[in-house]
Formats: sequence, C-alpha cells, structure tokens
Amino acid sequence: MVSLQTVQQANLGIGSLPAGLVALFMGATSGIGQSALQHFAQHASSPRIYSVARPSAVGSHEAFLASLRDSNPSGTYNLIEADVSLISEIDRIVAGIKENETKIDILFMSAGFMAFEGRRDTREGLDPSMTTRYYSRLRLVQQLVPLLNKAPSPRVVSVLGGGLEGPLNERDLDLRDPKNWSFWNSSIHSGTMGTLTLERIARANPHLSIIHWFPGTVATPGLARANKFGMSPPNPTSADEAGQRALFLATNDRYSVQGGLVPVPIGLSPVPKSGGGIFLVDPAGEGANNERLLAGLRSRGVDETVWRFTEGVFASTQGGKPKDEL
Repeated sequence: MVSLQTVQQANLGIGSLPAGLVALFMGATSGIGQSALQHFAQHASSPRIYSVARPSAVGSHEAFLASLRDSNPSGTYNLIEADVSLISEIDRIVAGIKENETKIDILFMSAGFMAFEGRRDTREGLDPSMTTRYYSRLRLVQQLVPLLNKAPSPRVVSVLGGGLEGPLNERDLDLRDPKNWSFWNSSIHSGTMGTLTLERIARANPHLSIIHWFPGTVATPGLARANKFGMSPPNPTSADEAGQRALFLATNDRYSVQGGLVPVPIGLSPVPKSGGGIFLVDPAGEGANNERLLAGLRSRGVDETVWRFTEGVFASTQGGKPKDEL
C-alpha cells in the first residue's frame, strides 16, 4: 500500500512541473473530485482548470472556485455548466474547450451515482446512472483525444471500479430490459464497459496514460445517500485523503506509459498495465489484476462489440451515423 505520507510528499512535486498545466474535471462539485481539484490547485503553478457543474450545483461550485482563486491567484478557473447525464452536452463542453486550449494535460472524471430509486431514463432514452459513469465519460475521452495527444505526458483518470469488472449481459448492454436492470448491474456494466473501451483507446493512442481507479469506500455525499438505502460499509476513507490519492494517480509517473510528470517515489516501482494497456488501480494505489475475466472478454471480441454498441448510442444522440474518431 502507498502510504498517505508518501502520497503527500510526492504531490509536493507538482509545484515543480511546468507552469500552465491544463486540467479538466468532470464530477468535482463534491467528494473525491472536489478534493482532487482543490489539492491540484494548491500545488500546481499557474494551472488552467476547467470544472463541469450541473445546473443545480453552479452556485456552490462557483463559490468553491472563488476560494481556489484566493488561495492560488496565478491559476485560471473556468466553470462549465452542463448536465452530463446527457451525452449531447459533452460535445458542447468539448467545443468550448477547443476554442481556448491547444492541449489537455489531465482529464479527471468522477461524475456518477447509483440509482437506488430505480431506472428513470433521460430524454435521450438512457439510464442516467450509466450515462454519467460510462457513456459521457467515454464520449469526453473520445472527443478530447486530439488535445490529450498534444500534451507532453497526458493523463486520464476515471474513478469508478478498476479491477472490479464483472460479466456483461452481452445481449442487453444498456440493460434496457427491466428484468436485466438493477442498480448493481448498471454499476458492473458501467465499470466493465469503461475498462474495455478505455483499453481500446489506450491501444490506439500509446502516448496516453489511462488510469481506472477503484477508490474503495469513501465518505462522500454518495455514501451518505447509500446509507439511507441500507448500505453502511465500515471505515470509509475521508474525501480529503481520497482526493490526495486521486491527485497522486493523476500526476505521478508510477502510473504513466512514458513518464514526464512527478517522479516515482523512492521505494516504489511502476504499476504494470492491464493486458489491454491501461492502469487498473485498487484503493491502496497498487495494480489490480482482473485478467482472468478481461482476457476472456478480449479474446472473444467483446471489447469491439461494446465499442460498436457505444458508437451507436453516441450516434443516436446526435442524429447521425456512427463514426470512429479514435
């Protein structure tokens, strides 16, 4: 396990990185994402930060960003109002960023929720709990690949269930049949499909470091909500600690295909990639091995099946034909 002290010491090195790192956070209005954003702003030199907030959270998140401006006035802090339960909103987010930036150094994604109340589809006809945790995240990565590839050492972090992938219902990937949907099945599908498609992106873009992290139980608003539905796992990690660990994943060369950011701490070794080319990381910051399942899915071409299905979903929200932009 990587100790918190090691994480904190390593994160101090972020201040020595070149000024002007560009980072986009989706899911930083609370919990792990907000903590990671706060610590990044604290350490980085003149960062250019974009953070996405749903309409109901804009006021509180703008106040949070104002506090970051006070603590590090050399940074630039941009709030993007968007409902990321809609895939169509992702293209609007990307279009705005492309108008202002020529590269993205860090893409950090932690948006999502468990639909304990049941499936209630968006106007795009999709389960919003799967959209925030899978479709919108993958659309964001797909659309930002050109800007990520222009960064010296680009990094993508998806906070969900790396290493906890499970079997997929391959005949009903979006769990449209009510008999197949449950809040747990939607979670497994989101995490597993996310790993398979992120691996596909990594293979097509070898310059890009992609981390899929399972943070364990963390004391976030999501956990408080889960408690109301009878889920009370013991000994949760604080959101502050989880955010520091998340920032370590986003900036340390321990989780990099080529280095170029903060050096690996003495006494630690680089984490090996999955068989598909990404870093699956457990709550302790170590590599998670789920090759028994994932290798079988890849060998049967399930990763390609998932991607073709996902392309079709993307096209259905745009009124066009599927187009592979990777």
